[in-house]
Amino acid sequence: MKVPDFNPEAVINGRLAKKLERQGLRNDSIYPIPEGMKRVWQVFIDGQKVDHYSHVAAKSQYGLMNIGLSLDNGQYITLQEADSSGAVIIPFVIIQNKKVVYLNKLNKKDDYLVYAGLIRQRRERQNGWVWNVPRGYANLGENSKQAAVRELIEETGLSGKLFLLPGQPLNPNSTYFETSHNGGVVIYAINLGPNLADWQNNKVILHYRPRPTGVDETIRACRFFPLAQLSQLSDMFSVAAESRLRYYLENY
Repeated sequence: MKVPDFNPEAVINGRLAKKLERQGLRNDSIYPIPEGMKRVWQVFIDGQKVDHYSHVAAKSQYGLMNIGLSLDNGQYITLQEADSSGAVIIPFVIIQNKKVVYLNKLNKKDDYLVYAGLIRQRRERQNGWVWNVPRGYANLGENSKQAAVRELIEETGLSGKLFLLPGQPLNPNSTYFETSHNGGVVIYAINLGPNLADWQNNKVILHYRPRPTGVDETIRACRFFPLAQLSQLSDMFSVAAESRLRYYLENY
């Protein structure tokens, strides 16, 4: 997108930009739209069109949405999530010689299977019920690890030792999501061993039925699938989790 001529210094140091920054209402890459520049987005509030605006913000505990000017890409809508943004968790089970084994007991010279735990969850932005890895926002004051532990318990009822998978923090959509300062979404894994799971009739069977503890969760099931199947899901976080876990296992 070609950006019309304007004075970047005047935009950055303008009175409105400074005011928005003091109030915590401006995302890292978004500034007020200068006078004289045609507005690309039509803004409506309660059905009423706003004829003139320089900057639009909506803020909650989860993050900050802006409509304004990106100095290099023109007028944009961006969402910058709060704190450490969020965490994805991929529970996994390793089967070798028809038994569940811990990763540190795996003999990589022999064949083995990896199954990943998914939850069946209603997501309206994905047109209904989908399978995806557990994940969620960080609450205010939480770091990504604390968010991962809490979300895993809330969405699956599972708990245990989580570890961070290697790789850069994720930006789910670099057109609309802002991750320049808060780092983006990170992916954790948890290896469930024979104390929690069995291999029966070519299926992973947990010793108990996981029960989500989150009161607002719309979750129907937690089930284990062959790791490669995650790459075929519509959920991009699940696709990324499959890739990160596969890389980790190949280089363990």
